[in-house]
Parts: sequence; structure tokens; C-alpha cells
Amino acid sequence: DDNTAALLLLSKVCVVNRMTLILAWSEEEAGRYLETFKAFDGKDASSIQKREQTVFADQVADVLGSIRSVNKTDAAQLLSQFSSLRAVMAASMDELSLCPGMGEKKVRRLYDALHKPFSSRATLKRKQQQITMEHSSLLIQNKKPTKEEAEAPTDIDNPNQLETEDNTS
Repeated sequence: DDNTAALLLLSKVCVVNRMTLILAWSEEEAGRYLETFKAFDGKDASSIQKREQTVFADQVADVLGSIRSVNKTDAAQLLSQFSSLRAVMAASMDELSLCPGMGEKKVRRLYDALHKPFSSRATLKRKQQQITMEHSSLLIQNKKPTKEEAEAPTDIDNPNQLETEDNTS
């Protein structure tokens, strides 16, 4: 019943003897695998590699398609509605949701991919700005900040200063 040990031994023998192991559920499937293997045997890897797109719409579709749940049809819709990638990037979530086929989750993922910072430094800077804004609003409301809010560093220009403050406390 448990074929794991046999498959492990078979795989090991194939690796040691530099053999290719092809597993299939049926003889027909094994035949298709062998035909494909023989068709590409000895050929350059470029014959099965993805080709670089040369048409602008295809390039945009590739870029937007790399975002989770955005497919080529969505990319074509976005491009036809906004006419450029720059306009798609500048669009608000409300504007993106007006595009046919764009649901709430898809719009959120697209918007986040285009607007969230890539670096942790930018994320830290954004968090510090939020803390500073919260401090300002508390001061305006004449409320005392909590201990954590009061001790949070607000100067992001010098990241080394943040590290030394963390180490001293």
C-alpha cells in the first residue's frame, strides 16, 4: 500500500546513475510524456522558454498579470478603460472598481501592489508618519498619549538612531 520507500529507492538509483525518471498514472500518459521528452531532447532550452513580448498591450498584460488574481482579460480591460499603465497606477480604488470584472478583492490586491512600498525602510517611514499624525491629533484633542505612543521614535531620517534607541531601552 505504501509506495514511498520504493519510490525513494527508485529515485535514488536514478540520481546516482544519471537517469531520468518519469512517473505516470497510465501507459497512455507515460507515452505522451515520452513523446514530449523525445521531441525536445537535444534542443535548446529557448524552444520552451517564455518569449519576451514586443507589443505594448502584451507587456502591460504581463506586468499586471504578475499581480495575484489579475489575469490577461483584466489587464486588457484596465488598459482599455484607463488607456495607459500610468493612469492605472494613478487610479483610486473606486475608479479601479468601476472596471468590468474587477471585484473588491482584485481591486484591493491591484491597488496594494501598485501603492504599498517595496522596502521595509519605506514601510517604517510610513508607520512613523502615522504615529506622528496620531500624536498631533491627541495633542489637539488635549489627550495624553499612551506610554508606547510617547516612547515611539518619530525621526526617520536617521535609521541608525532608531536602532540605538531600541538597544538602549
